[in-house]
Amino acid sequence: MLKSIKMKNLKKIILILIGIVFVSCDSNTNYERNLATAKKLFELHGQEKFDEQLALVSKDIKLYTPIYDASNPLGFDAYKSILKSYHDNFEDIKYNAQVWLPGVDTLTLKPDGSVRTYGTWTGKSSITGKQINLSGYWYFNFDDEGKIEAQGEFFDYGGMMQAVAPKNPVLVTLKVLPGKKQALIDLLNTPDGLQTTKNYDGSLSLEAFFNDETNTYYIYGDWASYEHYQNYLYWRFNDDKSNMAQRVMALCEGGEKGLIPLFPNSNYSSFNKSK
Repeated sequence: MLKSIKMKNLKKIILILIGIVFVSCDSNTNYERNLATAKKLFELHGQEKFDEQLALVSKDIKLYTPIYDASNPLGFDAYKSILKSYHDNFEDIKYNAQVWLPGVDTLTLKPDGSVRTYGTWTGKSSITGKQINLSGYWYFNFDDEGKIEAQGEFFDYGGMMQAVAPKNPVLVTLKVLPGKKQALIDLLNTPDGLQTTKNYDGSLSLEAFFNDETNTYYIYGDWASYEHYQNYLYWRFNDDKSNMAQRVMALCEGGEKGLIPLFPNSNYSSFNKSK
């Protein structure tokens, strides 16, 4: 009787082990396939083969970027736009992997065919020629067809842009009419306002603040070139269907005289705290 029970238990254990082996083999098969895809994606990135990269990516991809407050994933169109931006703004890029690793299901903690990697991107800015040396962590999840359906990126995006981006600062001052502070802020916070400015070609960064003592609104931006900014100004004053520039000037002292863009500027410097 006891021997029979032991034999049954032994058979159960053997069946479980066989099942684990089959699952493990299947996961390893998927992992090797997906690993090759992830490596190919990065290899093609260095070669700037845009269409071939997109062929490896699901149309339903969810992209999680390292940009601050980007908690919601981006979709396929945004993925294409970001990819194209990297190709346009960097050259001689190459990924040097420190390690490639299999990922696991977050609930079962079993291998699920996903891929993780730690490594460093090197290259240089196409605009400034400055070198990049960017270390980070990336993960890739795959659908049943072996295409990338989720990608997460963890690196210092802000630090990278500060290190390599051109410095063409523009300071705009808006001398606001008495009692019109909130009206101006509300106007600039509409989709046609500063968000459109930030998304305009050549705009690299944008900050704004109000000084209550002087009743002045300041907009500080960094542009790829002053030519880009001049193109933006021409569009705002001549072709912008929202008439944002005219609406802003209506809230400034002296109208057009109350809106003063200060550029071009030179001798930009940045200072870090001494160690």
